[in-house]
Amino acid sequence: MPTFALAVLLGCALQTAQAALWPQPVYVAQTAAGAAATLALIGWRGRRGGRPCQRRLARLGVQALLALGGAMLAFGMAGWRAHPLLADRLDPALESQVVQVRGVVTDLPVLYPDATRFVLDVTQAPPGVPDRLSLSWYAKRPRNGPAEAPPRVHPGQIWQFSVRLKRPHGYANPGGNDAELSLFRDGIGATGTVSRMGPPPQRLGMRHDPADWVAQLRDHLRQRMMAALQGPPGPLPTSPTAGGGENSASHTLRMPLPAAGTVIALALGDQAAITASDWATYRITGVAHLMSISGLHITLLAWLAMRLISAAWRQTARLRRPWTLVLPAPTVAAWGALVTATAYAVVAGWGVPAQRTLLMLAVVLILRQRGLRADWRDVMALALTAVLLWDPWAVRQAGFWLSFVAVGMLFVAADRGRPEGLGADAARPPWWRRVWLRLREASRTQWVATLALAPLTLLFFQQIALLSPLANALAIPVVTMGVAPLAVGGLLLPSPLDGWVWRLAAWIQQGLDVALRHLADWPLAQWHAAAPDALTLGLAALGVLALALPWGWRLRAPGLLLLVPLASNPGTAPAQGETELWFADVGQGMAVVVRTARHTLLFDTGPQQAPGVDAGGRVLLPLLHSLGVRRLDRVVVSHDDSDHAGGAATIARAHPKAELLTSAPPQAAARYGLSKVHACAAGQRWTWDGVDFRIISPLPEELPRNDNAASCVLHVSARGASALLTGDIDQPQERALHAAEALPYADVLLVPHHGSKTSSSDALLDAVMPRAAVVQAGYRNAHGHPHPLVVERYSARGIALWRTDLQGALRWRDEAPDTFVAWRAQQPHYWSAQQEASSD
Repeated sequence: MPTFALAVLLGCALQTAQAALWPQPVYVAQTAAGAAATLALIGWRGRRGGRPCQRRLARLGVQALLALGGAMLAFGMAGWRAHPLLADRLDPALESQVVQVRGVVTDLPVLYPDATRFVLDVTQAPPGVPDRLSLSWYAKRPRNGPAEAPPRVHPGQIWQFSVRLKRPHGYANPGGNDAELSLFRDGIGATGTVSRMGPPPQRLGMRHDPADWVAQLRDHLRQRMMAALQGPPGPLPTSPTAGGGENSASHTLRMPLPAAGTVIALALGDQAAITASDWATYRITGVAHLMSISGLHITLLAWLAMRLISAAWRQTARLRRPWTLVLPAPTVAAWGALVTATAYAVVAGWGVPAQRTLLMLAVVLILRQRGLRADWRDVMALALTAVLLWDPWAVRQAGFWLSFVAVGMLFVAADRGRPEGLGADAARPPWWRRVWLRLREASRTQWVATLALAPLTLLFFQQIALLSPLANALAIPVVTMGVAPLAVGGLLLPSPLDGWVWRLAAWIQQGLDVALRHLADWPLAQWHAAAPDALTLGLAALGVLALALPWGWRLRAPGLLLLVPLASNPGTAPAQGETELWFADVGQGMAVVVRTARHTLLFDTGPQQAPGVDAGGRVLLPLLHSLGVRRLDRVVVSHDDSDHAGGAATIARAHPKAELLTSAPPQAAARYGLSKVHACAAGQRWTWDGVDFRIISPLPEELPRNDNAASCVLHVSARGASALLTGDIDQPQERALHAAEALPYADVLLVPHHGSKTSSSDALLDAVMPRAAVVQAGYRNAHGHPHPLVVERYSARGIALWRTDLQGALRWRDEAPDTFVAWRAQQPHYWSAQQEASSD
């Protein structure tokens, strides 16, 4: 079974690595051939006669053919299922058009302070609109008076909307999440927003379908929890322009308790309820796995259910006709525990850890009911096979690998059995001895889990939570024995008991969060290194295995040496006198990472997408970590616009010692959180590792009319070529710089103001004479950037135009000034928004 499971894993990995799909009949034939071969070989018994070597060769041959059948089955099924998902996508001709659709809200909507995001199953729409949409509905933002409450929808409701749609599209950066894969897995063929153009939204009724019952139940339970976890009423701030009239009358707002989102996530699997700052704390301390529905929580619930059901069933022995004579208590308790765990996993969102845990519990239960015991390898293999055949694209998710590797390593390291002194035949030791042995085993389990996940966390997230053992030693008992049981138990209680239980859980979680924040503030809470290559990862796996196995320390010590390349991987930095620029894909904003041999500069920090969510945390920090950057030397915020300074505060929290160079006013610069602040002025220059940096704007004699006009403009000149980073300057500033003869030649130009029609003047282009230009703008953005006239202006001069919205993050090196490396071209997948490598 393990061989077959590994073959299925290989088949899924190979298919999901394809850049384009093959014809569907090929996948159908592969699926049929793989299924037939698997069924035939599983039932093959072979001849018992013959020499031992012949029998061994026959078994090896059967195992090889079985593995080939499993790989073909997984490869074919994944490709077969991918075709209809890929075909059901928005017609490109309908992008950015306002169309009217009718459909049913499904799944659990995601709630934001000013919006709701939900999935709509379309029942009526123009041709070319896919069957499943992901929509965002934003609240109106009046200029005066208090903000309006965000619109809310609920599962099963039938709505008619005017929507503006676009094809599935996400950011494409090193170290970033693949949002397009998530949309593809969910069968979503377009994303969009509810538009105020056209007829207003109409609710047309309710669909009463069994498919919606689970989502409606989860939504109802979430509403109960949110109502119970509200804090005391407080003042609702009004608009500063209200002027003290009737709009400034007192309003009240009940804010949720600080840890309410985590309690909701532990009960219902609604991870979007956890705030971005709390997620950052959990990741830094290495306890993020506890704050989602994990196998540990489901196993604990199953154990509790088994104990309660067994005790209740045994009480029927007092009846005149005892039920225990019909069905023994262990059998009833085991099946009741499995049903309870299944129901909880469904209500909690049915994630990969839940699937894996339930499959393992089911296998163990069935075998025990038949009086058999299964090897843990077969249980793991069966769970792995079932998960991948159900969802072949799970192999591309970090959570899949973290879940299975952690459980597998715990099984591998558990060969020593029960602690000494706790065996069935041993004399019962004193209580203090039992406590010590249990603590020692718990510490060893945490040690093995931390070691096992270290290579994978560096591979996926380029970081290791050094304080994870300490944080988990504190968090595991608090969450698993306190917060999680209270959060789940409240779901079964009537009001007001449920609210009391949930509030107690929130208060306990709040105390834990305070302790975790103190740990996260420690200087060495995290260790960052570049993503390891295959050789480094392989050596680290051997080192982890050596350290985790129950060997003596003399055999374990070499494992530490095998981990050294993993923890000390510095990444690939430019040589002395050379530079490398990464134009990040941050949507409608700017952010450029400039690297020299030993220094790193960040030009602009991207936009803020939502309260607590910005490009600094979502894009730039993962990008810096993937490059192996542990220290950021300087941050240039060109001006105080949210699409350029939105991620500054997040960057400051991660790199508080970085210097800030900006044209923003002092009070705005103070909000960014960087202590060393300097104002931008033309003429400032410095040299790092043989690379020259020079500020050419704002000019000292110029009086900027607005923030855009005050943008810092940076020229980077290396041994082989140069680049000009422009911010949001417009044509008047470009002409002023040209008149002052301050515009230098540059091989690469960051297109000013995202390609606005008010920028990229003839004066700028004729003076700079770039070989190539880069537009940083959002996909199908509302501003229409880059403007067609600007694109035509560059094309007329033969300047190659590169775009992060179409090609993802772009890497440029001065040693090859004519060459850009586009991240989408480097990471091609059939579900991605593939575009041409260049627009020249």
